[in-house]
Amino acid sequence: MAVLPLGYRCTGLTAGTGRVTLSRTGGGADYGAYALLYTTRPVDGGVEAIVAATRPEDTDQAFNLAEPHRYGPQASETRPLMAWAAALNEAKANDRGNGYVERLATALLTTAWSTRMVPPPRALDLPLAAWEIETQYLVPLRHAGHTAVRIGRLITVTAKEP
Repeated sequence: MAVLPLGYRCTGLTAGTGRVTLSRTGGGADYGAYALLYTTRPVDGGVEAIVAATRPEDTDQAFNLAEPHRYGPQASETRPLMAWAAALNEAKANDRGNGYVERLATALLTTAWSTRMVPPPRALDLPLAAWEIETQYLVPLRHAGHTAVRIGRLITVTAKEP
């Protein structure tokens, strides 16, 4: 994997409330399953996508993400999402800088956003949920109506009554 520029690293907690899509995804390149969160929030006249993951068994049992699918990875994954994106997007010798990071962020955003557009079996769409993530990367990116994507580790998601 090519080295990611430090300018995209962004640490700290980020929280919000809104529509959340959760799914079990992963596999490929010898990676296990992730519980993947996708949501958006308005920022500075744009829309920031939030893509975060954790081990499926670390989510609420009511979400039913811990049970493996027969067609997906059985084991859980703990490596960061960007490592998975890099493993799936084969690095080339000339992959450096912004273009590489944007390609990885686009791959993650497309995977997460697609779960809302064409839900896989047992994906869960919560019309109103509170969420909190530990941000690892913030990438300015114009893709699918988003102006940036915040990538990180899912800490908590709680369904709320609309």
